[in-house]
Amino acid sequence: MDAEVCLLAQIDSAAYCMNTHASNTDFPDIIRTRYGQIAIPRESDDLIGRFLRHYGEWSFLEVQFVASFLPKGARVLDIGAYIGTFSLGLAQVANLEFVAMVEANAASAKLLIQNAETGLKCSHEVVSALVVDSSSANISEGWAIAGNIGSTSFINRPPDAISVEPVRERIEIQSLVERFAPLQLVKLDVEGMEKQLLSSYPSLLRNNDTLLWLECNESSASLELCQLLLDTGRPVTYFAWPSHNESNYHGAVQKIFPFAHEAGLLVGAAPRTLTSEQQQADCIVRRIFNLEDLREAMWSTPRWAPPEWDQLTRSQLAAVASNVMLGKRRETFLDDTRQLEDNGGPPVSLRQLQRENAVKGARVAYLEHLLADHAQQQYEAIQVISNRLTEAEESHNRERTELFEANQEISNRLMKAEESHN
Repeated sequence: MDAEVCLLAQIDSAAYCMNTHASNTDFPDIIRTRYGQIAIPRESDDLIGRFLRHYGEWSFLEVQFVASFLPKGARVLDIGAYIGTFSLGLAQVANLEFVAMVEANAASAKLLIQNAETGLKCSHEVVSALVVDSSSANISEGWAIAGNIGSTSFINRPPDAISVEPVRERIEIQSLVERFAPLQLVKLDVEGMEKQLLSSYPSLLRNNDTLLWLECNESSASLELCQLLLDTGRPVTYFAWPSHNESNYHGAVQKIFPFAHEAGLLVGAAPRTLTSEQQQADCIVRRIFNLEDLREAMWSTPRWAPPEWDQLTRSQLAAVASNVMLGKRRETFLDDTRQLEDNGGPPVSLRQLQRENAVKGARVAYLEHLLADHAQQQYEAIQVISNRLTEAEESHNRERTELFEANQEISNRLMKAEESHN
């Protein structure tokens, strides 16, 4: 889960959260959701718990997207399952034969076991273990953002993080996958460890029979992960969905985080046309061919916005966005009236210079775009010519071979005729 969507009210202190988290999972709240009656932490400000109470679901649009790529009777491995909402939802939407759920947060694993027993109808197994590779086996502590237990990471320590106790068991990803193989889907939501784990098991990356679904946060680590995925030659698809699902289970209208989106990368399948429900929900899907594609997709994906923006019209949003791009702030708007001399000519306002610089920047970007297109067209034209020359050379070589073989045949016949005559 993204740190950007954790701008909710902080608890009284991180120390309080540390001391009460374990006891609150020993005595959880049981609530009614899309997945049935499930157990959630008693912390009133836990991000996913807050969504489950308000909407009756968490990231169900994600579940529907992933489910659309699964065959009947699929076997699924859910690494980083937290309290199980992904697998619980997937089992409702898709026809699953088996699902294995893995959780490393000792407190969350208790809730996961309880929710799996009461909510999963398909065959399943819960593994309370920290998934590692050979270089991470000595991990002894994890961290989570206060108010977001699902953000538990065993590799990155966010600012103002609280300590999280991991389970005792360690298991390498290769052993885990081989234990439950064959698998049609492996989901990895391990808060920054995705690249590290996948790099240690390249055969999983290149297994065309297994789809991979990976968290994609707005960070440079996602670009590094994407490069690893692209190097496999398998199709990579970016999908982003809003945290507010208008068709949520409780029919809640009030948005907890307007505009906020989550995102993931699907490896092994090209994108499909969005359904009408996904389009209405403002989901985003992109085929990723290179890192610039992913950079552009993430740039165009809203992760957070002030709640008051949800009440603005399209024109008002455009006005705010353009002002921000010009470096303006509402607090100082129209106050920067100092004048600048432009080469001894008439005074020019700072705002006018900003507008001119923005226009120049846009023109440069447009010219760079045209240049890139022209270069691509030239490259493609050269490729076409090269291919035609290669084909012509191959055709010429075939004709020479055929002519040589024909001459050899004639020569052989003449020799036989001469021998027969003699």
